Amino acid sequence: MTRNELEHLENLVPTMKSVPPLPLLAVVLLGFLAGSIPSALAVDANPISPGSWTMILLPDTQNYCDTDPEALIFNSQTEWIRDHVASHNIQMVLHQGDVTNNNYAAQFARAKVALGILETAGVPYSVGPGNHDYALSTRTSLFNDPAYFGPGSAYANQAHFAPGNGGFFEAGKTDNSYLTFNAGGEDWLVFSAEFGPRDEVVAWMDGIAAAHPNHNKILNLHAYMYSDSTRYDWATYGTAQTWNPHSYSLGGTINDGQELWDKLVKKHDNWKFTFNGHVLNDGTGWLASEGDHGNVVHQILANYQMRANGGDGYLRILEFMADGDTVKVSSYSPYQGAYLTAADQDFTLSMTTMPPEPPPTPMIRGVSAAAIDVPVGSTTDAASVWSVVGTGPGAVTLITPPNKADLSIAVDGIHTARMQGVMMATVRQNLRDGAYYSTVEVSHVNYFPGLGVDITAEVLQIATSRAPLGGEYNSNFAVAMFPFADGWIGGHVTGAGALLENNGVVAENVTQIGTGRYELTIDGIDSQDDGMLLAVSAENGYNFLSTAPLADGTGWEVAVRDTTATTFDALESARWSFVYLDYDSPDLTCGRVTANGGLIDARGSFSLTRPSTGVYRITIADYTPDDGILLLTSSGWETEGSLTAPADNVLSYEADGNAFVVNMRDRDGSASLLEDGEFVFAFLAYDKRLMPAVPGDANYDGKVDDDDAVLLAQNWGQAGATWAMGDFDRDGRIGPKDAAILAANWGHGGGSEATGVPEPSLACLFLTGVFWLLAGRRRRG
Repeated sequence: MTRNELEHLENLVPTMKSVPPLPLLAVVLLGFLAGSIPSALAVDANPISPGSWTMILLPDTQNYCDTDPEALIFNSQTEWIRDHVASHNIQMVLHQGDVTNNNYAAQFARAKVALGILETAGVPYSVGPGNHDYALSTRTSLFNDPAYFGPGSAYANQAHFAPGNGGFFEAGKTDNSYLTFNAGGEDWLVFSAEFGPRDEVVAWMDGIAAAHPNHNKILNLHAYMYSDSTRYDWATYGTAQTWNPHSYSLGGTINDGQELWDKLVKKHDNWKFTFNGHVLNDGTGWLASEGDHGNVVHQILANYQMRANGGDGYLRILEFMADGDTVKVSSYSPYQGAYLTAADQDFTLSMTTMPPEPPPTPMIRGVSAAAIDVPVGSTTDAASVWSVVGTGPGAVTLITPPNKADLSIAVDGIHTARMQGVMMATVRQNLRDGAYYSTVEVSHVNYFPGLGVDITAEVLQIATSRAPLGGEYNSNFAVAMFPFADGWIGGHVTGAGALLENNGVVAENVTQIGTGRYELTIDGIDSQDDGMLLAVSAENGYNFLSTAPLADGTGWEVAVRDTTATTFDALESARWSFVYLDYDSPDLTCGRVTANGGLIDARGSFSLTRPSTGVYRITIADYTPDDGILLLTSSGWETEGSLTAPADNVLSYEADGNAFVVNMRDRDGSASLLEDGEFVFAFLAYDKRLMPAVPGDANYDGKVDDDDAVLLAQNWGQAGATWAMGDFDRDGRIGPKDAAILAANWGHGGGSEATGVPEPSLACLFLTGVFWLLAGRRRRG
């Protein structure tokens, strides 16, 4: 099972890769020796404050229900709740869905035992079933069976569901419910709803909410908010928000988080909370929004299933303080006897006040390159084996868990999150341990949260693997971060072709044209003449990527394949990232290399030879491999049978004296022989900070100002003009269009906002000012 299958199928047990679960035999032995998991392992939770009461949230217990030994973890949660009803004044328990993994009878039987502990102790609870609790592509669930949680069960017969206190949406089912209770001197109304509630269920909840105007209200269900702390919103984000209920075949109408907000939650003036699980990535989120009546609604996501042991037994404790307003949220595991202390796992909120705006996120500026090594023969899961052997101009540091073949980086102390820009990586050794070659990806989804690493799921994660066998494998690599704040054109793309964080492109610039095949266009850019595209696979699923510029210059085709593929057409729809390097970027040394070692286009000073098949030797003038890195992307076409697509070639390089030796291998077939092919390369020196070509910035100083205006005026009307002369529209002549571009970007520099393109009359006025400025300089000279 590859990591991308783990993420996208999501119907298997999604545990942290490369972190083995506690052996089941050990779990059994601990339970036998100590009588229960909590008594053997747990350090008890902190006491609550006088006058407080608590609510417990149980997210996604699906993995615990797979086997009897794993079910002991689920039992440890409910046993802890039972044992702390009095000490923690527990008034309500809400299960956020995915009680089971596959809607199997044996799994529901285990869940019945765990939740039956609450029933026997008289602890009130409610469940909003998840997608894993239903039969595939239906709304049929064993949850509604009287043998488990259906009508007539101990669950359904709880006092808070009795007429006058609560009830269920439809006869014969309990998967949509409401209940009322009193705690802290306040009346509460709780809805627990099905996965992707139908329109009729939403209307039912709306009517009941209206009939309880004086109750504080809570919506508890499986899917509502995504891990980026936004509501699920199919109409806006589509598949960019993975696992939206609309992406499942449920039959009938479906409502996601935004639809529930619009149709239900925001309409009622005392709605306080929504709770959900379901989402992987880092499994956390918190969004505070104002309803139509100015009331604050806290929308909270918690899910721990991606952690070791199927979740490590973590649950959420909400302590409602005696002041009637403050709520302390903590994440505690009776099984581990431990708290999670990150800011998104331990926080305090006010039910009546919007939280303060978070401080602005520090932005990475300037392209920072680094060469990163791992010792020969090191195949262990050890953070200490990685080292930065070259970096600049920003300081690149490592963020590493005890995990083989994966790590993240920070630049000048700032984590390299997706919103910061695009990270490119290339393998820096042609053979590893004398026998294997490798591939590298820069994953959109980070698997470190939960391993004691203080980062979020959106921090980019570098992953190396062994080809053609697949599997994680330590290899040296080169890496560079291209910040959006500098103005680099680039972005991140899902396997379905949806554009995520980006700069300089729009959703319509990316189109999926087939399995694992995409077309990318950049407005105003000729892919044959203006610059080159660097791209990298981003799935963390043992994939590699190739590109090829379209013959008419309108864009590029991008192809993603599995590292273990043995045929040319073994394409795979998976995430990827790209950055565009304009040939006019200052201090850029780069080349677009033909299969026989010639050059289609190039910038900077270097020499290139092809000593043998699939081997290319690049020497950069005045630099050695100790002074910088190469970034490589396959960029040629290949035809096999009836399919013409970007070539299935894998690139790497290593140092040889003062030269970089590039290897290109054919991934089609198990031999993976060296093969000639087209590719692009860029050299990034440690002592220089590469900047993009900013429209209007003729002198490449990173800012559009009067110096650029003077250059444009000096070269007005000249044919055969270049960017450095003021030809910003690249038509070979300096004219009014170039003046308009300069005017539109006046003051722009390294990611700052430019004004809109001026009207032609304003451009003429601006141009008049330019000539006046030039005349003044000439008089002074």
